[in-house]
Parts: sequence; C-alpha cells; structure tokens
Amino acid sequence: MKIRIALAALLTLIVVAHIGLWMSDRMPTEMKLRFTIINVLGWSVVLLPAYGVSRWLAAREAERDPSDR
Repeated sequence: MKIRIALAALLTLIVVAHIGLWMSDRMPTEMKLRFTIINVLGWSVVLLPAYGVSRWLAAREAERDPSDR
C-alpha cells in the first residue's frame, strides 16, 4: 500500500512539473519539447527494465515447487 501511495505521489509530481514547464513562457516551445522527450526517455530507461525484472521474478516464483521452500 505504501508503494502505491509513493508511486502516485511521484507520478503527480512529474505531471505537475510538466504542466509547470509547458505553462512557462520563459523557454521556447522547442526546448520544452526536448526536455519532455529527455524526461520520457530517462524514465523509460529506469522503469521498463524494473518492470521486466519484477515480472520475471514473479514468473520464477510461480514456477517453483512449493515443496522446495
């Protein structure tokens, strides 16, 4: 439950930061788009492998025999 709350808070902060970025008139639109793309790629590099490993571990634990524990 704590992980879900932390994840929701993190996602909320990311969305609020992007809204603030796009509402700002101090930067040109091209720079805003570049920052957004860099952010998406950065989070993809972090989250996609983490999700893949968690699914892999869940599959490994499911295929283990209960008598081995």
